[in-house]
Amino acid sequence: MYKILHEDKHLLVIDKLSTVPCIRLGDSSGLSDELILEYPGLVKIPDYGFTHRLDNETLGAVIVAKDLETYEKIRLDFDSSRISKTYHARVSGVVEADEGCVELPIAHSLKSAKKMLVVRDGYRVYRGQPRQACTKWKVLSRSSGTTDLALSTNTGVRHQIRVHLLSIGHPICGDRLYNKDFLSHPSLMLICKRIEFTHPRSEEKMAINSELELNNMFKEFY
Repeated sequence: MYKILHEDKHLLVIDKLSTVPCIRLGDSSGLSDELILEYPGLVKIPDYGFTHRLDNETLGAVIVAKDLETYEKIRLDFDSSRISKTYHARVSGVVEADEGCVELPIAHSLKSAKKMLVVRDGYRVYRGQPRQACTKWKVLSRSSGTTDLALSTNTGVRHQIRVHLLSIGHPICGDRLYNKDFLSHPSLMLICKRIEFTHPRSEEKMAINSELELNNMFKEFY
């Protein structure tokens, strides 16, 4: 399920509204299956035009390229950290500081193929090469037992926001992998709220906001 936030002849920005993968995995369906029904030309583009992906349970803004040249230019901008994404998350516990930054490398867990973990000095129980990652956060609001945060990253390490927040004792609500209290929320409370980029063809500065909010992210949009 998705909603179009912006469309022109070269790209789409969509709101991912459901907890399915962006791209089909094996026999499981993905958001790409819905998109190619409306935009059959996407089958000719790598990753069906998805220039970046969100975790299955993460909702919010995603850029989809309609042609190969647009796809390659946007991918280059992502690789060069020229595209900015802002996330909103609801986390367990009351975060005391108003803002902060987590700057810890991330690697694959040795114990679980599904999990990532932060690598601290002297910690060696991980697979592969750790990747440097920085996550900045700012408090949006506090309530009894939870805090809403705005977050930004300049890297795209798998599960980066989720494991960085876990590392400071505030895992995301509804996170089945990293929060033992996941049953208190229907799903992962994480939204890609805003994406800012330069249009690869017109060179126009773009800033697109997801219509989802933490308080309504699982309501129907139709």
